[in-house]
Parts: sequence; C-alpha cells; structure tokens
Amino acid sequence: MTLNTRIYVLDPIKPKEIFVRCNQLIGATEATRFSDEQLKTWRDGVALVEPSNPWNIGNGLGQGLCALLNIYYRPDAPLRATVQSCNYYCDSDCADIHDEDDGPAHWLQVSFDTAYGYRDDEGRGCGDLHASLVSQLGQWLDERGIRWMWENEFTGEIHSGYERLIDLCSGGFEASAWFRTTVLPAITSDASRK
Repeated sequence: MTLNTRIYVLDPIKPKEIFVRCNQLIGATEATRFSDEQLKTWRDGVALVEPSNPWNIGNGLGQGLCALLNIYYRPDAPLRATVQSCNYYCDSDCADIHDEDDGPAHWLQVSFDTAYGYRDDEGRGCGDLHASLVSQLGQWLDERGIRWMWENEFTGEIHSGYERLIDLCSGGFEASAWFRTTVLPAITSDASRK
C-alpha cells in the first residue's frame, strides 16, 4: 500500500519547471529515468492516443527515490478547466459522472507516492515525508505567486495552503504501524510456510 498525496496547482506554470523542483525535493539526479508522454485512452481493449488526452511527466519505478513523482498536465491549457470537467484518467464519454470529488479546477496535478512502510534515516515515515514535500513545494509556489491546494488521501479532504499538514503525519504514522504490525507479519508467516 502507498500514500499518494496530490497537489493541485491552480495557476499556469511550465510542467518541466515544477518537475525539476519536485525532483530536487525527492533527491533525484540527472541520472534519474523519467518519461514525458501523452496518456492513452482505453476503448474496447485498445490503447489510443487522442489529441485531447492529457500528458504525464514522471519518474520511472525502482530508482531508490523517497517518492514516485508524476505530474499530469495539458500543454498550454489547464488539466481541469472547471469542477465539472473530466480529469486525466477518464474517457471522454464519462465527463457527466464526475463531481467535485475529482478535485478543484487546476492547471496541473503533482502526485507524490510513497510506500506505507517507508522510513528515512531520521525515522520519518511516509506521512512526515509528504507533509514536508507539500510544505516545501508550497513555499516554492508561494514565492512565485502561484495558488495551490493539496489532498490528504487518508481523509479525501482538499486543503488550501499549509492547513492540516499535521494530519498527514498522524495518518502516515497509523499507516506505517498497520504495515509493520499487520501486513509484514502476514507476509513473513506466508513466506515461512513455503
């Protein structure tokens, strides 16, 4: 299981500029593998790239970073122009079923994704890490006069600014404890039976 914290950037910014800043925050280097490509729409089991599909710039898996980074955007246009518009993962014919639960209207979306079992050298868990990442990215965006909001995956609530970042820390602690006390023993027990 992973903690996926989303930051909604409400004003225009170049996707590569925010990608570079986010990579700095998670310790990526020039050697970090990434892709920048248009997302596909699946229809009848076939992957299609349509002109209206948004883009994703993100790092590849398995590179030892503290978080998997993905940024969803549209070149020179908002990712989600209105609350009612469809977001990056849906087909064009499903826009009528989406509501405010898909997040606010935004220019692009940043996603930091980290395993619940994460621990850094200082003993911080995934929630602590994400609270720090949101805070640091928020300060960087604030310095540029760019509005932003973030979503707490534990509660589904969307917050402005630094409001309720402490909830990520406590939720991350609970998720990490659940992983260590429930999931890991089950995995170990299952492995010992084989």
